[in-house]
Amino acid sequence: MIVPAQYLNQVFQAIKKDSNGSEDQGVLCFATCTDADSVCASQLLLNLFNRESLHFSLIPVSCYEEVREHCAPLITAQEVKTVLLVNCGATEDVRSLCNLPSNIRIVILDHHRPVWHGHNNEDDMDTLVLVDDDDPVPKSVVPVYDQQLDNEVAESDESGSGSDSDEDEEDEQSGGSQEGSGEGRGRKRRRSVDDGDVSPPKRGPAARAMDAATRRRRAEEVDSYYSDRNGYGKPSSLLLFSLCHQLQHDDNFHVWCAIVGLTEQLLFQQISKQQYNTWRENLVQHVAMHQDVGQEDGLDGSSLLMMPRHKVQVEACEDLRLTLLRYWTIEDSLRYTGYVAARLQTWRQKGLDNLRSLLTYMCIPLKHASTSYKGLREVYNGQLRSQLPRFAPQHMLAWDSLHFNSFRLLYKHEEVGASDMVFALLGLLTDTQAGGPEWHRTAFNNAQNALHIQRNLHMVERGIELAKQMCQDVVHECGLMITAGKVKGGRTADYRWVNVADSNAFANPRFRHPTVLKYMALFLRDATSCRYSSSDARRPMVVAGPPDERGVCCLVSVHAKHISGNRLQNNPFARPFIETAGALNIIPLKSAFENATYHIRKEDVTAFLGKLQDVVGEYRAAAAQQAQAAQA
Repeated sequence: MIVPAQYLNQVFQAIKKDSNGSEDQGVLCFATCTDADSVCASQLLLNLFNRESLHFSLIPVSCYEEVREHCAPLITAQEVKTVLLVNCGATEDVRSLCNLPSNIRIVILDHHRPVWHGHNNEDDMDTLVLVDDDDPVPKSVVPVYDQQLDNEVAESDESGSGSDSDEDEEDEQSGGSQEGSGEGRGRKRRRSVDDGDVSPPKRGPAARAMDAATRRRRAEEVDSYYSDRNGYGKPSSLLLFSLCHQLQHDDNFHVWCAIVGLTEQLLFQQISKQQYNTWRENLVQHVAMHQDVGQEDGLDGSSLLMMPRHKVQVEACEDLRLTLLRYWTIEDSLRYTGYVAARLQTWRQKGLDNLRSLLTYMCIPLKHASTSYKGLREVYNGQLRSQLPRFAPQHMLAWDSLHFNSFRLLYKHEEVGASDMVFALLGLLTDTQAGGPEWHRTAFNNAQNALHIQRNLHMVERGIELAKQMCQDVVHECGLMITAGKVKGGRTADYRWVNVADSNAFANPRFRHPTVLKYMALFLRDATSCRYSSSDARRPMVVAGPPDERGVCCLVSVHAKHISGNRLQNNPFARPFIETAGALNIIPLKSAFENATYHIRKEDVTAFLGKLQDVVGEYRAAAAQQAQAAQA
């Protein structure tokens, strides 16, 4: 059942009831370990459980196979128990996938879309998927689950040996006699009755034509839903923050977690800027509420003295969209910001000269531009913020892409922007040196600890250093791929793609992580489009990562253009990925939590990328035919 977020409190009370009735009185929580929103949502959840005195177990996972492995003991369980899934489970029939019995209640908070339409079943009270009304894919657009009709559609698709017109011909040959031997396809649909040998009357041609039309409309409805709804919904951290607010457990820390989860979606272009601002306005009100409480306890005098320096304070601000500016130099921040690097091609000497020309126009000496931002005199910080809107357009940079309304966290003498925190968490999450074969779980725990800045500021600083290295690697290695012609697909291609294993970047273990590959794909998409002068040169990008120690490669894709308004940023490659794998009989070695990410053997990557071109071409031809039919 898809549950509106307004009933989140009732769902939480049901979880508490199930926990008190189970033998271990605990809740089993699974959270995907690849994104910052999962880190923030998990921390909100654990704080909430601690305050409500609920026992819990949190297990970071990277695929459904890991969820199934940990749920194996529950298959034979007789007690009522709750399994909570954070940013996983919404796109699949997770109960069947993990073989969970009906006495296990599954609660899903997942920002991946589309939601499997089987969840839209009002009779299923044991699987609850939480979707807010202002989600880009609300409950109202999810097809209502109809098992019988879906089975009939599946059977008609699988048979493929006849058509409804064939059935009509058979009816004419039968001469309208319904009591005969019952030859033909209609015989397969008859049902025996218990009180005699009399069969129900055979449906006539008109009735069967109506049934066929119903199946056809159902197939089109489901097909359209899964084709147009691939992307991201409302961050799970925002949903859980609303629960904390309802239970009066919200404070500055909980607001900060929600802010970081939302900011990540904007930075990775998973939501539009309009959608971001809509959700941000609600958080601004909560920030102002907690600021008022903090100021009442503060001291009189200047604004600096009014803030309790031993407490964490969050405030709204307008921020520059320059990567880790507070912890870098102005020159390095501009050079390794994805948007600036893609537009100016800063991996080349010419692009670096253009960047330094911009600094000169802004009256920032190169000596000071290469000095740590924290150590700069305030005059140069002011120069950057006041002159960048004026001179950025003269250097092919749009001011709207270089700033946004954001938040910052203040603690003692530290100032951390929301975007800084996102990159710090991603740096920790992608740290392959975290230790051992279970490094991703250690990395997830480190990221969770970093959210508590007042206790673990050193973890934030370490994450920022790792993020700096990630940004440098992406710009340099992707720039070399572009220069060396490793990126395939030209100006008129349906999409562009690159196999990292064919470049010098294959030895970098960081490029095996799906989040880093998405960041690479966004940069490559923008950088390759800037090489063409036409305005419609931007194309979707597919990136195949290098193999890991087991020979598994991760493939990711990103959409081509931003969709304005509070609408879903649809990724068109979810279904082509599945169809390509099916055509080549490729079984994914890991079941990812989102449809636009695929894991296959390194031996299959070349064939997969080749077949994908044919599948995407078929989709383009079908779309062209539909457009012509609509015009006619």
